[in-house]
Amino acid sequence: MVLRPFYILCIFFILGITAQELPPIQNYTPIEYAAENQNWSITQSIDKNIYVANNGGLLEFNGAVWKLYQSPNGTPLKSVKIINDRVYTGSYMEFGYWIKDDFGVLIYNSISSKLEQPLIEDEHFWNISEFKDWVLFQSLDRIYIYNTINGSFDILDAKTTRAAVLEVGNKIYFQKIGEGIFTIENQF
Repeated sequence: MVLRPFYILCIFFILGITAQELPPIQNYTPIEYAAENQNWSITQSIDKNIYVANNGGLLEFNGAVWKLYQSPNGTPLKSVKIINDRVYTGSYMEFGYWIKDDFGVLIYNSISSKLEQPLIEDEHFWNISEFKDWVLFQSLDRIYIYNTINGSFDILDAKTTRAAVLEVGNKIYFQKIGEGIFTIENQF
């Protein structure tokens, strides 16, 4: 029996109807979000707001309106991470957090300005991670470990070509160029 082209077309049509549908995708241009065209990092808060580390600063999107907050030192933000009610960001020679005031406006608080040891010249903060009561700010040369309970710091020299800290179980793993993989367990 030879199937006629009409029947073959019907079979493909029926199979196409039962196919899984892709979720809608919305594209936003730099003109729509009123900032620079390069975005480095993205995170979402518990209240579903989106935060983007952009060359122009910190972008906040509530699903309808974009708002741009200028970076504290006027340089591109490279990393962003929501931890509890704070929006942590890292940029060139600066890291800290943003917190909303009584009117819902984000206010910046510098953490790096409280360091006793100076930052390395030309340091960019590419990665922010959370581990228990600590926030880790990673550049290509160091990991700055900020204790959110008492505000103290530990600094690890960790020269790498790619800023990546991984949490597996109750340990933090990171790499040092030419030395291998290291782990941080329980305390710093």
